[in-house]
Amino acid sequence: MIYLVFSLCWPLSTLCRLWQCAVCALIVMLCASVSVAAPVVVVSIKPLQLIAAAVTDGISTPELAVGAGQDPHHLSLRPSERRALQNAELVLWAGPALEVPLVDVISDIDARVVTAQLLPGIQLGSIEGAIDPHLWLDSHNARHIATALATELQQLDTANADRYVFNVQVFSLQLDAVDAELALSLQPLQTQPWSVSHDAFRYFTRQHGLQAPLTLADSSNNAPGVRSVVALRAQLAAQDIHCLLTEPTENHQQLDALLSGSEISIVSADVLGVAIAPAADAYALLLRQLASALQHCMGERDE
Repeated sequence: MIYLVFSLCWPLSTLCRLWQCAVCALIVMLCASVSVAAPVVVVSIKPLQLIAAAVTDGISTPELAVGAGQDPHHLSLRPSERRALQNAELVLWAGPALEVPLVDVISDIDARVVTAQLLPGIQLGSIEGAIDPHLWLDSHNARHIATALATELQQLDTANADRYVFNVQVFSLQLDAVDAELALSLQPLQTQPWSVSHDAFRYFTRQHGLQAPLTLADSSNNAPGVRSVVALRAQLAAQDIHCLLTEPTENHQQLDALLSGSEISIVSADVLGVAIAPAADAYALLLRQLASALQHCMGERDE
């Protein structure tokens, strides 16, 4: 590689050639060292991958250990997914409140581990006395996760330390813009009643001053029984609710049958960001898409 660089520089004057080749060789060696030094970052679920991608932008792409389509509440690890976690140098996961099946695996690996629910500054909510595990739906929590991840990476990958710092600064500015944008767009919806099929929106609701939604399934995504369905229909009518946010994997025909007789708009909202490719602005896109889904569900469509 260095020989090639010197050969390309040969037509220049002797002094210029020597200086140019030295610089070129240094760049080649630095690039090689950065490539070797970049640690393997593995994340447990898709929304955390979107946050991690902002931190590692321009350096590496964080790997997703668990299939993007899996329900985080009911994970089942394949051998390849276990190996991905075992081969990682840094693992980011939400924590035992969400990913119970990962507890034993995480405790046995040699990698550095960032547990989101245990980080300083994380604002945890609760559901029926337990930790609400959907902590990524508050942008303030996302900032703390990104900062903690960058701190670990700066120690593992000193060659790219400045880039990690820069990336977190850019990410923070992105979130400032998204927070301001959503505060404006969601403000007209703050007094409107709505409902969700999965009780995953409490962090998003709290941050943006929305009413607490009526829920069809609990925070662990367990569907309601027959008796609960009858009560839900009565509550939908009593509260004059005409908006139901669901997840993309749910069957809308079954929901229509479940809620027959209710005049309700059913709109998909992807709280995991399954369809979003990891990129520097991917997490910001996730928040924007959730807000857009809610606006559409309540009849506030963008022009």
